[in-house]
Amino acid sequence: MIRYRRCFQVDISHDYFLSRGEVVWEAQNDTMRAALTREHSVGRYLEIFPDAATEATLRGHRMLFRVTETGFLVAVRLDESAPDIRPAVAPGPEFALTFALRLRDARFANYTELGPVGDGFHLFGNDSANRVAGVNYLSRPVPAFDPARRYEAGEIRAEASGTTFDLFVALRDTGPAAAPVAADWRRIPADTFDATATYQLGDVVLAGNRLFRALVNGPGSNLNNAADWQPAGTLGNQYAGAADLATAAGSLFDLDVSAAALAQCTVRVFRGAQIVPASEQHFSVASGTLTHVQLDLRGLAPGPCRLEVLDGVLAPVASLARTVYLSTAALAQGWFGAIHIGPGVADFALFNANGTLRTPAYALRFLNRATRWRYIFPAAQSLGAGAEVALEGGSDRRMVTAVPRALTRFGGGVRLQADDTTTTASEEVLLPPPEPHRIRRQNAEWFSETHLPNLTVGP
Repeated sequence: MIRYRRCFQVDISHDYFLSRGEVVWEAQNDTMRAALTREHSVGRYLEIFPDAATEATLRGHRMLFRVTETGFLVAVRLDESAPDIRPAVAPGPEFALTFALRLRDARFANYTELGPVGDGFHLFGNDSANRVAGVNYLSRPVPAFDPARRYEAGEIRAEASGTTFDLFVALRDTGPAAAPVAADWRRIPADTFDATATYQLGDVVLAGNRLFRALVNGPGSNLNNAADWQPAGTLGNQYAGAADLATAAGSLFDLDVSAAALAQCTVRVFRGAQIVPASEQHFSVASGTLTHVQLDLRGLAPGPCRLEVLDGVLAPVASLARTVYLSTAALAQGWFGAIHIGPGVADFALFNANGTLRTPAYALRFLNRATRWRYIFPAAQSLGAGAEVALEGGSDRRMVTAVPRALTRFGGGVRLQADDTTTTASEEVLLPPPEPHRIRRQNAEWFSETHLPNLTVGP
């Protein structure tokens, strides 16, 4: 009897589609989570497919690739003669699979926060060693604050907090600074628990990266009271970003070494975690310094590589080290990035030490961009009481939110006027959330712009 079993799966999520406003998917109640999940399909924004070498590897190892609504999986034919669950064809130590990621939504970079080079090539893999709150992330860990760096609006940093991390997003360009400037950063995702609010049975709240579910109607404010609240998990809280940037390279690769002012250099190319270089090339000039060198990579198979540049006395130049993804197809076909799956180690391993299947699940999560929402009217527009926008720069026809707000597909708008409780009729006037097709970077911040007709507000 021929049997197949899942070898591994990759689940991809995006907060633009799975959050409601500032509230992340995990902090929604069961009904809302189910509704948001039904509306989310990775195929809306990403095309995923194995590259040519991986197709051959899958056939040779009797494996099947299948796209799912939440990502993809690979199944493997089992050894029918074995008493346990192991592949029919045992993978060797060099086993590797690459899955291309190509954008299907031209607006992806508008509603996705990927760091300062959002249109670069992104390399993800099960060599990330990024396991947080029981989740195996294929993205590299979000870095901690670097006092020597200048951060661009939208970049995120991590800060250890108990067993997990607090994440902070830059509201505007900031740094370098000895410590984070508090006014320039906001913690994400925001806690949803409000000690003064009234909750109902089944409601879920987020507090300090921990989730709690209400066990009764009207629970008390003590989240540690087991009669009122049930712990519902810990937020893993990791996102794809600048740490995953790599350089897509063809068989001939032009490397800029001008910043190091070298008269001669040696470039070593390493495959994966290997310590013996797969290629070593030497360059020099008779006078002056090198600006660009061309690496000949035609003898190397496609896949991730590490480049190390050494000076004239063979000392590494740290600023020139980089990760390169060698693939002519990635360049020719305009890949957004790639997922590279190898044998893995520890929780990321595909197989146990005895060769049996572990069937790991991997995760890749994208952060939705936050912008200041700007509304432009054809003529002077009045503000109502309790408005969540303000006139911008003395203009009487441009209004803007005070701080960036998350872009989400199912988010709400902002108030131009709060509800007037002095009358029996509702006087609340809402401005719609912006569409993601138009964003603008201005004065070290991101803005979303929406043109609207003038609206009537109360006195």
